[in-house]
Amino acid sequence: MQTKKIDYSKLNALIAMSNSQLGRTVWHFLREEGIGSCMMVTSARDAVARMQNNRFNLFFVDYDLPDFGGVDFVKFLRLCDGQLAEAFAVMVIPSPDKEKVMAARDGGCHEILGLPLTAKLLTTRLNHMIGNPKPFIRAQTYIGPCRRREVVQIYHGAERRQSRGRAEHV
Repeated sequence: MQTKKIDYSKLNALIAMSNSQLGRTVWHFLREEGIGSCMMVTSARDAVARMQNNRFNLFFVDYDLPDFGGVDFVKFLRLCDGQLAEAFAVMVIPSPDKEKVMAARDGGCHEILGLPLTAKLLTTRLNHMIGNPKPFIRAQTYIGPCRRREVVQIYHGAERRQSRGRAEHV
């Protein structure tokens, strides 16, 4: 668990939520955490318009975002040029199920949050996401943060299988 406070002042957030009350709640939370700047929109078209004049590096996106949906909006982000493609993206899903979570993950989201949101949940996920950024992957079929949730342990002992296997085939 991280003990030092993370400085969020260099983050510029865009909150794209169809539910303006939920968007305002996230906006107030981020401002209390010390986010550098924070804007809120209620549709994907408005989000794209705001992106033309501002540099964002953190996005909170509603799964049911009007116009073309939250997952497609995050996929659009991942196809942009420069640092915008690697911006932190948090998907908020009102009624999460396996298909929605997998779609958000495969769309390139860093974190996926279900409702109801609490300050503790937002704080822990934001601290983990910003404090321990995942490697960014660019492949033919996927662009986004590494989807692995666990740290892979690397074995440092002797590779007995390889040496035994070669001896048997010789």
